Amino acid sequence: MADWSLVPCLVKLRSEFNGIAPNRDRESDGSKGDAAHAARDSDHNPDRRGLVHAIDVDVDLRQPGLVMEDVVQFLVDRCRRGLERRLTYIISNRRIWSAAYSWRERSYSGSNAHDKHTHFSASDAPALEASTASWHLEDLVALTDDDIKRIWAYNIGSATGTASQSAQGALVTANVRAGGIANTQLPALAVRVAELAGKDFVDEAAIVKAVLAGFDPKALAAAVAEALPREQARQVADELAQRLAA
Repeated sequence: MADWSLVPCLVKLRSEFNGIAPNRDRESDGSKGDAAHAARDSDHNPDRRGLVHAIDVDVDLRQPGLVMEDVVQFLVDRCRRGLERRLTYIISNRRIWSAAYSWRERSYSGSNAHDKHTHFSASDAPALEASTASWHLEDLVALTDDDIKRIWAYNIGSATGTASQSAQGALVTANVRAGGIANTQLPALAVRVAELAGKDFVDEAAIVKAVLAGFDPKALAAAVAEALPREQARQVADELAQRLAA
């Protein structure tokens, strides 16, 4: 079992990098420091709680239209505006931005130029290091107006092996068909349901006949005669006789 762990906020950041650039190069990725880092003060070294507060992310994102500089400037801007407080500094391509200097860009003269990877250091404040709230990196790959136009014009028939039709046309067709169902079939169904609701599906005569079929007529007549006054018993007996004969 490892004697260290990466703070949750940086686990989340790395996960979002993987989300926006799933094919990115990971060769220069890192978290826990090597022996060289262990010899000096570094966020790559586990603290007294065994927590590591830094990650390196390879700069080769291999994502069309997206480079590491875009991500760096996006996060720096959020930090400057107070929208993000979990980072303490970022080092990228001989430059450093830090909370201590109001996130101004400064030259970095360390032995590692950080041109192969970008360094992200996180706060050790418990609430911040533990936060897995979104870093909003997905905003960097949001659809542009041109993207939307290309999607609308895309021939979905080429993907489905059907007749040529743009995505926009397919949506219109689907809406027309749905409208046809809503405007014709559904009203007709409603009328039919209303008709059925007004019908009486209980056949009392059949029920009475089925019940009486299970009794012996003589025994039933005797029971009625015993339970009712003579005149009422005669009337009931006549009625039962008629129903049994039916």
